[in-house]
Amino acid sequence: MIVLAEVSELMETSLLASAISFIDSWLPLRYEHSDVPGIAVAISHKGEVVFNKAYGYANLEKEERLATTHIFRIASHSKTFTATAIMQLAEQDKLKLDDHVMKYLPWLESHKDRRYQKITIRQLMSHSAGIIRDGLDRDYAQLKRPYPESAQFRDEILEAGLITDTNLEMKYSNLGFAILGMIIEAVSNRPYNQFVMENVIRPLRLKNTFPDYSEPIKDRFVTGYTRADLNRVRFPIPTVISTKSTSAARGFCSTADDLCRFFSAHFIGSKQLLDDESKKEMQRTHWEVRSKEKQEYGLGLAVEYIGSRRTFGHGGAAPGMMTSTLCDPQNELVVVVLMNCIDADPKLVCKGIYSILSYFESCNSASKSIHDLKRFQGRFMNLWEIKDIVVVGSKIAALCPNVWQPFDEVEELQYIDDHTLKVVNANGYLSKGERVEFRFSEASMIESIRYCGMTMWPKLAYLEALSKENAPAKQISRALSH
Repeated sequence: MIVLAEVSELMETSLLASAISFIDSWLPLRYEHSDVPGIAVAISHKGEVVFNKAYGYANLEKEERLATTHIFRIASHSKTFTATAIMQLAEQDKLKLDDHVMKYLPWLESHKDRRYQKITIRQLMSHSAGIIRDGLDRDYAQLKRPYPESAQFRDEILEAGLITDTNLEMKYSNLGFAILGMIIEAVSNRPYNQFVMENVIRPLRLKNTFPDYSEPIKDRFVTGYTRADLNRVRFPIPTVISTKSTSAARGFCSTADDLCRFFSAHFIGSKQLLDDESKKEMQRTHWEVRSKEKQEYGLGLAVEYIGSRRTFGHGGAAPGMMTSTLCDPQNELVVVVLMNCIDADPKLVCKGIYSILSYFESCNSASKSIHDLKRFQGRFMNLWEIKDIVVVGSKIAALCPNVWQPFDEVEELQYIDDHTLKVVNANGYLSKGERVEFRFSEASMIESIRYCGMTMWPKLAYLEALSKENAPAKQISRALSH
Protein backbone atom coordinates (compact mmCIF):
# COMPACT_ATOMS: atom_id res chain seq x y z
CA MET A 1 0.00 0.00 0.00
CA ILE A 2 1.25 3.48 -0.86
CA VAL A 3 0.19 6.73 0.73
CA LEU A 4 0.91 9.82 -1.36
CA ALA A 5 -0.61 12.82 0.39
CA GLU A 6 -2.38 15.68 -1.39
CA VAL A 7 0.57 17.60 -2.76
CA SER A 8 -1.16 20.97 -2.87
CA GLU A 9 -1.85 20.79 0.86
CA LEU A 10 1.55 19.56 2.02
CA MET A 11 4.26 20.85 -0.28
CA GLU A 12 5.65 24.37 -0.26
CA THR A 13 6.67 23.85 -3.91
CA SER A 14 6.14 21.23 -6.57
CA LEU A 15 9.79 20.17 -6.23
CA LEU A 16 9.20 17.98 -3.18
CA ALA A 17 6.23 16.39 -4.92
CA SER A 18 8.44 15.68 -7.96
CA ALA A 19 11.13 14.19 -5.73
CA ILE A 20 8.58 11.93 -4.03
CA SER A 21 7.34 10.82 -7.45
CA PHE A 22 10.88 9.88 -8.47
CA ILE A 23 11.48 8.04 -5.18
CA ASP A 24 8.24 6.12 -5.79
CA SER A 25 9.61 4.79 -9.10
CA TRP A 26 13.20 4.34 -7.85
CA LEU A 27 12.65 2.28 -4.69
CA PRO A 28 10.87 -0.65 -6.42
CA LEU A 29 13.78 -0.89 -8.86
CA ARG A 30 16.35 -0.84 -6.06
CA TYR A 31 14.41 -3.50 -4.16
CA GLU A 32 14.26 -5.73 -7.27
CA HIS A 33 18.05 -5.57 -7.57
CA SER A 34 18.82 -5.84 -3.86
CA ASP A 35 19.22 -8.97 -1.77
CA VAL A 36 17.03 -8.18 1.22
CA PRO A 37 13.73 -9.79 2.23
CA GLY A 38 11.82 -6.57 2.86
CA ILE A 39 12.08 -2.79 3.09
CA ALA A 40 9.63 -0.32 4.64
CA VAL A 41 10.11 3.38 3.89
CA ALA A 42 8.26 6.46 5.11
CA ILE A 43 8.89 10.17 4.57
CA SER A 44 7.19 13.04 6.38
CA HIS A 45 7.22 16.78 5.76
CA LYS A 46 6.09 19.32 8.35
CA GLY A 47 4.53 16.57 10.44
CA GLU A 48 2.56 14.95 7.61
CA VAL A 49 3.47 11.53 6.20
CA VAL A 50 3.81 12.11 2.44
CA PHE A 51 5.21 8.71 1.49
CA ASN A 52 4.65 5.31 3.12
CA LYS A 53 5.39 2.09 1.29
CA ALA A 54 6.63 -1.46 1.86
CA TYR A 55 8.49 -3.78 -0.53
CA GLY A 56 9.18 -7.50 -0.43
CA TYR A 57 8.37 -9.96 2.32
CA ALA A 58 7.62 -9.94 6.03
CA ASN A 59 8.17 -13.71 6.03
CA LEU A 60 9.90 -15.55 3.21
CA GLU A 61 8.84 -19.06 4.24
CA LYS A 62 5.14 -18.14 4.29
CA GLU A 63 5.51 -15.85 1.25
CA GLU A 64 3.85 -13.15 3.35
CA ARG A 65 4.15 -9.79 1.65
CA LEU A 66 5.45 -6.90 3.74
CA ALA A 67 2.82 -4.24 4.48
CA THR A 68 3.20 -0.77 5.95
CA THR A 69 1.35 -2.02 9.06
CA HIS A 70 3.91 -4.75 9.80
CA ILE A 71 5.86 -4.06 12.99
CA PHE A 72 9.67 -4.08 13.21
CA ARG A 73 11.93 -4.20 16.22
CA ILE A 74 13.46 -0.72 16.04
CA ALA A 75 16.07 -1.51 18.70
CA SER A 76 18.24 1.49 19.58
CA HIS A 77 15.60 3.95 18.42
CA SER A 78 14.37 3.14 21.94
CA LYS A 79 17.04 5.50 23.25
CA THR A 80 15.30 8.54 21.78
CA PHE A 81 12.03 7.51 23.44
CA THR A 82 13.87 7.02 26.74
CA ALA A 83 15.65 10.37 26.48
CA THR A 84 12.31 12.03 25.74
CA ALA A 85 10.81 10.53 28.90
CA ILE A 86 13.79 11.74 30.97
CA MET A 87 13.37 15.27 29.58
CA GLN A 88 9.67 15.20 30.48
CA LEU A 89 10.56 14.35 34.09
CA ALA A 90 13.16 17.13 34.07
CA GLU A 91 10.55 19.62 32.86
CA GLN A 92 8.38 18.55 35.80
CA ASP A 93 11.30 19.23 38.20
CA LYS A 94 11.30 15.58 39.26
CA LEU A 95 14.96 15.24 38.35
CA LYS A 96 17.86 17.27 36.97
CA LEU A 97 20.08 16.16 34.13
CA ASP A 98 23.23 16.77 36.17
CA ASP A 99 22.00 14.81 39.18
CA HIS A 100 24.11 11.84 40.14
CA VAL A 101 22.52 8.54 39.18
CA MET A 102 22.94 7.12 42.69
CA LYS A 103 20.47 9.70 43.98
CA TYR A 104 17.72 7.65 42.34
CA LEU A 105 19.35 4.21 42.37
CA PRO A 106 21.02 3.94 45.80
CA TRP A 107 21.84 0.27 45.27
CA LEU A 108 24.64 1.48 42.96
CA GLU A 109 26.51 2.67 46.07
CA SER A 110 27.68 -0.92 46.52
CA HIS A 111 29.36 -0.95 43.10
CA LYS A 112 32.98 -2.05 43.39
CA ASP A 113 34.02 0.64 40.88
CA ARG A 114 33.77 3.82 42.94
CA ARG A 115 33.73 5.94 39.79
CA TYR A 116 30.07 4.97 39.46
CA GLN A 117 29.38 7.56 42.17
CA LYS A 118 30.27 10.34 39.72
CA ILE A 119 27.96 9.29 36.90
CA THR A 120 25.22 11.79 36.02
CA ILE A 121 21.98 11.38 34.11
CA ARG A 122 23.31 13.64 31.33
CA GLN A 123 26.37 11.40 30.93
CA LEU A 124 24.13 8.34 30.51
CA MET A 125 22.03 10.17 27.90
CA SER A 126 25.09 11.28 25.93
CA HIS A 127 27.03 7.97 26.24
CA SER A 128 29.82 9.68 28.16
CA ALA A 129 29.63 7.78 31.47
CA GLY A 130 32.33 5.29 30.46
CA ILE A 131 29.99 2.32 31.03
CA ILE A 132 30.56 -1.01 29.32
CA ARG A 133 28.49 -1.43 26.15
CA ASP A 134 26.34 -4.45 27.05
CA GLY A 135 27.86 -6.08 30.11
CA LEU A 136 30.39 -8.86 30.49
CA ASP A 137 28.06 -11.45 28.95
CA ARG A 138 26.23 -9.93 25.99
CA ASP A 139 25.18 -13.21 24.40
CA TYR A 140 21.55 -12.28 24.95
CA ALA A 141 22.06 -9.91 22.02
CA GLN A 142 22.54 -12.94 19.76
CA LEU A 143 19.80 -14.90 21.52
CA LYS A 144 22.17 -17.40 23.15
CA ARG A 145 20.60 -16.66 26.51
CA PRO A 146 17.43 -14.87 27.64
CA TYR A 147 17.44 -11.15 28.18
CA PRO A 148 17.97 -10.57 31.91
CA GLU A 149 15.17 -9.87 34.38
CA SER A 150 15.50 -6.85 36.65
CA ALA A 151 17.23 -8.52 39.63
CA GLN A 152 19.69 -10.36 37.41
CA PHE A 153 20.35 -7.22 35.43
CA ARG A 154 21.26 -5.32 38.58
CA ASP A 155 23.79 -8.01 39.41
CA GLU A 156 25.30 -7.75 35.94
CA ILE A 157 25.59 -3.97 36.27
CA LEU A 158 27.36 -4.33 39.62
CA GLU A 159 29.72 -6.92 38.14
CA ALA A 160 31.15 -4.72 35.37
CA GLY A 161 33.39 -1.73 36.10
CA LEU A 162 33.68 1.37 33.95
CA ILE A 163 35.72 1.11 30.78
CA THR A 164 36.88 4.74 30.94
CA ASP A 165 36.58 7.59 33.41
CA THR A 166 33.37 9.58 33.20
CA ASN A 167 32.99 12.59 30.92
CA LEU A 168 35.99 11.86 28.70
CA GLU A 169 34.50 10.73 25.41
CA MET A 170 31.44 9.33 23.68
CA LYS A 171 31.42 5.58 24.35
CA TYR A 172 28.18 3.92 23.33
CA SER A 173 26.39 1.94 26.03
CA ASN A 174 23.12 0.02 25.93
CA LEU A 175 23.67 -0.66 29.62
CA GLY A 176 23.64 3.07 30.33
CA PHE A 177 20.25 3.59 28.68
CA ALA A 178 18.82 0.57 30.50
CA ILE A 179 19.89 2.31 33.74
CA LEU A 180 17.99 5.41 32.55
CA GLY A 181 14.92 3.19 32.29
CA MET A 182 15.42 2.24 35.94
CA ILE A 183 15.66 5.93 36.88
CA ILE A 184 12.36 6.62 35.10
CA GLU A 185 10.77 3.82 37.12
CA ALA A 186 12.21 5.13 40.39
CA VAL A 187 11.16 8.74 39.79
CA SER A 188 7.70 8.07 38.32
CA ASN A 189 6.90 5.11 40.57
CA ARG A 190 5.62 3.26 37.51
CA PRO A 191 7.05 0.51 35.29
CA TYR A 192 9.12 1.97 32.46
CA ASN A 193 6.91 0.51 29.71
CA GLN A 194 3.79 1.98 31.30
CA PHE A 195 5.35 5.43 31.68
CA VAL A 196 6.43 5.75 28.05
CA MET A 197 3.09 4.40 26.82
CA GLU A 198 1.20 7.01 28.83
CA ASN A 199 3.51 9.98 28.26
CA VAL A 200 5.15 9.49 24.87
CA ILE A 201 3.30 6.97 22.70
CA ARG A 202 -0.38 7.64 23.44
CA PRO A 203 -0.18 11.47 23.33
CA LEU A 204 1.05 11.15 19.72
CA ARG A 205 -1.53 8.44 18.91
CA LEU A 206 1.15 6.04 17.73
CA LYS A 207 -1.07 3.01 17.29
CA ASN A 208 1.69 0.72 16.04
CA THR A 209 4.42 1.58 18.54
CA PHE A 210 5.23 -0.44 21.67
CA PRO A 211 8.10 -0.32 24.20
CA ASP A 212 8.67 -4.07 23.80
CA TYR A 213 7.35 -7.14 22.02
CA SER A 214 4.13 -8.66 23.36
CA GLU A 215 1.79 -11.41 22.18
CA PRO A 216 -0.98 -9.11 20.82
CA ILE A 217 1.33 -7.90 18.00
CA LYS A 218 2.63 -11.37 17.09
CA ASP A 219 0.64 -11.68 13.85
CA ARG A 220 1.98 -8.35 12.54
CA PHE A 221 5.57 -8.80 13.68
CA VAL A 222 8.15 -9.02 10.90
CA THR A 223 10.43 -12.06 10.69
CA GLY A 224 14.12 -11.17 10.82
CA TYR A 225 16.78 -13.00 8.84
CA THR A 226 20.45 -13.91 9.03
CA ARG A 227 22.99 -12.70 6.50
CA ALA A 228 22.96 -14.75 3.29
CA ASP A 229 25.20 -17.80 3.20
CA LEU A 230 27.40 -18.78 0.22
CA ASN A 231 24.31 -20.20 -1.51
CA ARG A 232 22.49 -16.87 -1.03
CA VAL A 233 20.14 -18.49 1.49
CA ARG A 234 18.93 -16.64 4.59
CA PHE A 235 17.58 -18.27 7.73
CA PRO A 236 14.83 -16.88 9.97
CA ILE A 237 15.76 -15.61 13.42
CA PRO A 238 13.35 -16.03 16.36
CA THR A 239 12.48 -12.39 16.98
CA VAL A 240 9.24 -12.68 18.99
CA ILE A 241 10.92 -12.20 22.35
CA SER A 242 10.87 -9.63 25.15
CA THR A 243 13.97 -7.58 25.91
CA LYS A 244 12.80 -7.34 29.55
CA SER A 245 14.96 -5.02 31.66
CA THR A 246 16.80 -3.67 28.59
CA SER A 247 13.73 -2.33 26.74
CA ALA A 248 14.70 1.28 27.47
CA ALA A 249 17.80 0.72 25.34
CA ARG A 250 16.67 -1.69 22.63
CA GLY A 251 13.12 -3.00 23.09
CA PHE A 252 10.87 -0.71 21.06
CA CYS A 253 8.81 -1.97 18.12
CA SER A 254 7.14 0.25 15.53
CA THR A 255 6.34 1.06 11.90
CA ALA A 256 8.00 3.55 9.56
CA ASP A 257 5.09 6.01 9.53
CA ASP A 258 4.77 5.97 13.33
CA LEU A 259 8.47 6.81 13.60
CA CYS A 260 7.93 9.72 11.22
CA ARG A 261 5.27 11.08 13.57
CA PHE A 262 7.40 10.54 16.67
CA PHE A 263 10.48 12.30 15.28
CA SER A 264 8.40 15.10 13.74
CA ALA A 265 7.23 15.86 17.28
CA HIS A 266 10.87 16.72 18.10
CA PHE A 267 11.01 19.62 15.65
CA ILE A 268 11.19 23.04 17.25
CA GLY A 269 7.74 24.64 17.33
CA SER A 270 5.75 21.41 17.05
CA LYS A 271 4.34 21.93 20.58
CA GLN A 272 4.40 18.19 21.17
CA LEU A 273 6.02 16.04 23.88
CA LEU A 274 8.54 18.64 25.13
CA ASP A 275 9.10 22.37 25.25
CA ASP A 276 11.50 23.81 22.69
CA GLU A 277 14.34 24.31 25.16
CA SER A 278 14.34 20.61 26.01
CA LYS A 279 14.38 19.73 22.32
CA LYS A 280 17.32 22.06 21.69
CA GLU A 281 19.21 20.42 24.54
CA MET A 282 18.61 16.96 23.09
CA GLN A 283 19.57 17.97 19.56
CA ARG A 284 22.68 20.02 20.25
CA THR A 285 26.05 18.28 19.98
CA HIS A 286 27.32 17.00 23.31
CA TRP A 287 30.12 14.82 21.94
CA GLU A 288 31.88 14.18 18.67
CA VAL A 289 31.96 10.50 17.74
CA ARG A 290 35.23 8.82 16.91
CA SER A 291 34.45 7.81 13.34
CA LYS A 292 35.68 8.07 9.75
CA GLU A 293 32.67 10.24 8.95
CA LYS A 294 31.64 13.37 10.80
CA GLN A 295 29.26 12.13 13.48
CA GLU A 296 28.11 13.57 16.77
CA TYR A 297 25.78 12.66 19.60
CA GLY A 298 23.29 14.71 21.60
CA LEU A 299 21.00 13.35 24.31
CA GLY A 300 19.46 10.18 22.93
CA LEU A 301 19.93 11.49 19.40
CA ALA A 302 22.65 10.75 16.87
CA VAL A 303 23.78 13.60 14.61
CA GLU A 304 24.75 12.89 10.99
CA TYR A 305 25.85 15.19 8.18
CA ILE A 306 24.71 14.66 4.59
CA GLY A 307 26.69 17.22 2.68
CA SER A 308 25.77 20.53 4.32
CA ARG A 309 22.57 19.07 5.75
CA ARG A 310 22.75 18.51 9.53
CA THR A 311 20.38 15.73 10.56
CA PHE A 312 19.47 14.06 13.82
CA GLY A 313 17.83 10.71 14.47
CA HIS A 314 18.92 7.23 15.44
CA GLY A 315 19.63 3.80 14.09
CA GLY A 316 18.71 0.39 15.42
CA ALA A 317 20.21 -3.09 15.14
CA ALA A 318 18.31 -6.12 16.44
CA PRO A 319 18.75 -9.79 15.53
CA GLY A 320 17.52 -9.88 11.93
CA MET A 321 16.40 -6.25 11.73
CA MET A 322 18.24 -3.04 10.83
CA THR A 323 16.57 0.37 11.04
CA SER A 324 17.46 4.03 10.52
CA THR A 325 15.86 7.46 10.91
CA LEU A 326 17.37 10.76 9.72
CA CYS A 327 15.60 14.08 10.35
CA ASP A 328 16.28 17.43 8.70
CA PRO A 329 15.00 20.01 11.21
CA GLN A 330 15.56 22.99 8.89
CA ASN A 331 13.13 21.60 6.31
CA GLU A 332 11.10 19.53 8.78
CA LEU A 333 11.75 16.32 6.86
CA VAL A 334 11.92 12.84 8.37
CA VAL A 335 13.12 9.76 6.46
CA VAL A 336 12.69 6.29 8.00
CA VAL A 337 13.94 2.99 6.55
CA LEU A 338 13.29 -0.42 8.16
CA MET A 339 14.80 -3.68 6.82
CA ASN A 340 14.50 -7.27 8.03
CA CYS A 341 17.91 -8.86 7.60
CA ILE A 342 20.99 -8.47 9.73
CA ASP A 343 23.37 -7.37 6.95
CA ALA A 344 21.17 -4.58 5.56
CA ASP A 345 22.25 -0.93 5.55
CA PRO A 346 19.14 1.24 6.05
CA LYS A 347 21.20 4.38 6.68
CA LEU A 348 22.57 4.08 3.14
CA VAL A 349 18.99 4.09 1.85
CA CYS A 350 18.10 7.10 4.03
CA LYS A 351 21.09 9.01 2.68
CA GLY A 352 20.15 7.99 -0.85
CA ILE A 353 16.69 9.49 -0.37
CA TYR A 354 18.23 12.70 0.95
CA SER A 355 20.57 12.81 -2.06
CA ILE A 356 17.49 12.73 -4.30
CA LEU A 357 15.81 15.45 -2.27
CA SER A 358 18.99 17.55 -2.49
CA TYR A 359 19.07 17.31 -6.28
CA PHE A 360 15.48 18.45 -6.60
CA GLU A 361 16.16 21.26 -4.10
CA SER A 362 19.09 22.37 -6.29
CA CYS A 363 16.64 22.81 -9.17
CA ASN A 364 14.64 25.37 -7.19
CA SER A 365 15.80 28.24 -9.41
CA ALA A 366 15.17 26.37 -12.65
CA SER A 367 12.56 28.20 -14.72
CA LYS A 368 9.80 26.34 -16.51
CA SER A 369 10.72 25.39 -20.05
CA ILE A 370 8.73 26.67 -23.01
CA HIS A 371 9.06 23.18 -24.50
CA ASP A 372 7.23 20.01 -23.46
CA LEU A 373 10.20 18.29 -21.82
CA LYS A 374 8.04 15.74 -19.99
CA ARG A 375 7.69 13.84 -23.27
CA PHE A 376 11.33 12.73 -22.89
CA GLN A 377 11.00 11.27 -19.39
CA GLY A 378 11.24 7.55 -18.79
CA ARG A 379 13.30 4.55 -17.74
CA PHE A 380 15.23 2.83 -20.49
CA MET A 381 17.30 -0.34 -20.80
CA ASN A 382 19.63 -2.20 -23.11
CA LEU A 383 22.25 -4.89 -22.69
CA TRP A 384 24.59 -2.52 -20.88
CA GLU A 385 22.59 -0.33 -18.55
CA ILE A 386 19.44 1.10 -17.04
CA LYS A 387 19.02 4.82 -17.53
CA ASP A 388 16.45 7.32 -16.29
CA ILE A 389 15.75 10.60 -18.02
CA VAL A 390 14.36 13.03 -15.45
CA VAL A 391 12.88 16.50 -15.98
CA VAL A 392 12.76 19.15 -13.24
CA GLY A 393 11.60 22.55 -14.45
CA SER A 394 13.81 23.40 -17.42
CA LYS A 395 16.52 20.92 -16.40
CA ILE A 396 16.88 17.49 -18.01
CA ALA A 397 19.21 14.87 -16.55
CA ALA A 398 20.15 11.30 -17.40
CA LEU A 399 21.30 9.00 -14.61
CA CYS A 400 21.64 5.39 -13.50
CA PRO A 401 18.76 4.68 -11.07
CA ASN A 402 20.10 1.32 -9.91
CA VAL A 403 22.39 2.75 -7.20
CA TRP A 404 21.67 4.22 -3.77
CA GLN A 405 23.02 7.66 -4.78
CA PRO A 406 21.47 8.04 -8.24
CA PHE A 407 22.11 11.78 -8.63
CA ASP A 408 25.79 11.62 -7.71
CA GLU A 409 26.65 11.06 -11.40
CA VAL A 410 24.29 12.79 -13.82
CA GLU A 411 24.56 13.76 -17.45
CA GLU A 412 22.97 17.13 -18.14
CA LEU A 413 20.89 17.21 -21.32
CA GLN A 414 19.75 20.11 -23.49
CA TYR A 415 16.67 20.42 -25.69
CA ILE A 416 17.46 20.52 -29.43
CA ASP A 417 14.06 19.77 -30.96
CA ASP A 418 10.98 17.66 -30.17
CA HIS A 419 12.87 14.46 -31.03
CA THR A 420 16.39 15.28 -29.91
CA LEU A 421 18.41 16.13 -26.80
CA LYS A 422 22.13 16.76 -26.43
CA VAL A 423 24.54 15.80 -23.62
CA VAL A 424 26.01 19.13 -22.55
CA ASN A 425 27.73 18.16 -19.28
CA ALA A 426 29.04 14.75 -18.22
CA ASN A 427 31.93 12.81 -16.71
CA GLY A 428 34.91 12.84 -19.06
CA TYR A 429 34.58 9.08 -19.58
CA LEU A 430 31.02 9.48 -20.85
CA SER A 431 29.53 11.13 -23.94
CA LYS A 432 29.52 14.90 -23.62
CA GLY A 433 28.52 16.65 -26.84
CA GLU A 434 26.68 13.65 -28.30
CA ARG A 435 22.98 13.36 -29.15
CA VAL A 436 20.00 11.49 -27.70
CA GLU A 437 17.41 10.80 -30.39
CA PHE A 438 13.83 9.71 -29.61
CA ARG A 439 11.48 7.60 -31.68
CA PHE A 440 7.82 8.18 -30.83
CA SER A 441 4.71 6.22 -31.78
CA GLU A 442 1.66 7.85 -33.36
CA ALA A 443 0.25 8.10 -29.84
CA SER A 444 3.40 10.08 -28.80
CA MET A 445 4.72 7.19 -26.68
CA ILE A 446 8.48 6.57 -26.70
CA GLU A 447 9.26 3.40 -28.66
CA SER A 448 13.06 3.63 -28.42
CA ILE A 449 15.93 6.08 -28.09
CA ARG A 450 19.38 6.27 -29.60
CA TYR A 451 21.45 7.32 -26.62
CA CYS A 452 24.76 8.57 -27.95
CA GLY A 453 24.65 6.03 -30.75
CA MET A 454 23.29 3.03 -28.82
CA THR A 455 19.64 1.97 -28.89
CA MET A 456 17.69 1.74 -25.64
CA TRP A 457 14.07 0.76 -25.06
CA PRO A 458 11.50 1.49 -22.35
CA LYS A 459 12.28 -0.89 -19.50
CA LEU A 460 9.15 -3.05 -19.69
CA ALA A 461 9.36 -3.39 -23.47
CA TYR A 462 13.04 -4.35 -23.26
CA LEU A 463 12.46 -6.99 -20.57
CA GLU A 464 9.53 -8.48 -22.47
CA ALA A 465 11.59 -8.74 -25.65
CA LEU A 466 14.53 -10.19 -23.74
CA SER A 467 12.29 -12.84 -22.20
CA LYS A 468 11.00 -13.90 -25.62
CA GLU A 469 14.50 -14.01 -27.09
CA ASN A 470 15.72 -16.27 -24.30
CA ALA A 471 12.68 -18.56 -24.13
CA PRO A 472 14.54 -21.58 -25.68
CA ALA A 473 17.40 -21.18 -23.18
CA LYS A 474 14.90 -21.12 -20.31
CA GLN A 475 13.28 -24.34 -21.56
CA ILE A 476 16.67 -26.09 -21.73
CA SER A 477 17.52 -24.86 -18.24
CA ARG A 478 14.25 -26.19 -16.83
CA ALA A 479 14.78 -29.55 -18.54
CA LEU A 480 18.27 -29.91 -17.12
CA SER A 481 17.04 -29.13 -13.59
CA HIS A 482 14.57 -32.07 -13.58
